[in-house]
Amino acid sequence: MSLILAYQKQQSPKRPLKDQEFILEARLNLLALEYGYLYRLDVRTKSGNERVEFVRTLREARFVGIPVRRNGGSVHFSKINPDGTLKRHCW
Repeated sequence: MSLILAYQKQQSPKRPLKDQEFILEARLNLLALEYGYLYRLDVRTKSGNERVEFVRTLREARFVGIPVRRNGGSVHFSKINPDGTLKRHCW
């Protein structure tokens, strides 16, 4: 079972946009880790829709990623580190 989240980007006048995006991504990754998800998939379909999915196992990642890639989309696969950063993985 995967965790799918959708969120809006909000600009804060106090922080630059790049710093704010980094903080939001780290918080999102740490939240996923707390729920037991170890991997993150950034999925972009052929029509341009984007989503972020979190999965617990490599098997779940393949289950989500293979149909998307067959239909012309792209999937970026990453492992979540304990500090909220991502380590890029390949299939």
